[in-house]
Amino acid sequence: MSQPDTKDLIVPVPLRNISIAYRNQSYIADKIFPIVDNVAPKAKIARYLKGAWFRDEAKMRAPGTVAPRSGFPTDDIDINTKEYAFAKEVTDEDRRFGKAAGAPPLKPDQDAIEFCTDKIDLKKERRVAEIILSSTWSGVAGEDAEGLWAAADEGNTFIEDVEDQIEYIRSQTGFRPNVLMLSSKTLKEIKQEPTVLNRIKYAQKGIITPNLIAALFDLDEVLVGSAIYSIANEKKDGSDWSSQDIWEKNQNQGSAFLFYRPPAPGLKVPSAGIQARIAYENNHMPRRVSSWRESAAHQDVYEVAEETDIVQTGPDLGFLWYDTILT
Repeated sequence: MSQPDTKDLIVPVPLRNISIAYRNQSYIADKIFPIVDNVAPKAKIARYLKGAWFRDEAKMRAPGTVAPRSGFPTDDIDINTKEYAFAKEVTDEDRRFGKAAGAPPLKPDQDAIEFCTDKIDLKKERRVAEIILSSTWSGVAGEDAEGLWAAADEGNTFIEDVEDQIEYIRSQTGFRPNVLMLSSKTLKEIKQEPTVLNRIKYAQKGIITPNLIAALFDLDEVLVGSAIYSIANEKKDGSDWSSQDIWEKNQNQGSAFLFYRPPAPGLKVPSAGIQARIAYENNHMPRRVSSWRESAAHQDVYEVAEETDIVQTGPDLGFLWYDTILT
């Protein structure tokens, strides 16, 4: 063997164009309920009660008589925004040694802002999911699908259940639901279901996708709830991992939510829910990114904040299934 062994003398250094990080690939909270910006911290949403608008009360009017009359009652929904925030420090040492030869390809300031932003996104995802999974929709607190959406062939009730509830919501509100949310595990089972595959067998590739499921039911969109969160305490060695699916009522058993979402919120526009949001002073942005110096600790702190309230506004415009794949 030649001396010296050049390969053995190489000092390991971090790669400059690659690093590894784990975080949720997508959040769907902002696609569930329409966002209303620039609200007051405490406000009310006026709601016209639906019954009066569907009564057939017009009649023929004889000469010299008055037309029949009635009225339409209203109520209101309270808005009370709350600020959610998260902060991360960046030390002078992090910046200084981050530029040293052999340092890992970290960007302390950018990483801190991205970390805080993801915390706010994760919290909002869980808040919206909690409203959906714990509320009463269309008169019930969710329907137990008894794992039948994972059953094979004739035993599978996925198509029948969705079509039945589309029609039920229409019959109760006059609005046809146009969005379906499937938990990730629910979509996994539906992709393998023979009756669904038979419906789309002539489609391109014959592979079940969210877009094909939307087309199957004439929906605007099918959303996939794939975000997870950890319920374990932090440990540096990574042995703290214990995750849960955000969009499941009962873990590993699947969920789905069918609802009506308007193209945009407005006057006399119904919606299953609303996300009310306050704009901050800096250019009226919906999120505030701020920083301050902690001189004694020789560090700067970055904070990301958002002030919102997320409320159910149309309980008859949605329907929840739980235990779609296991029971």
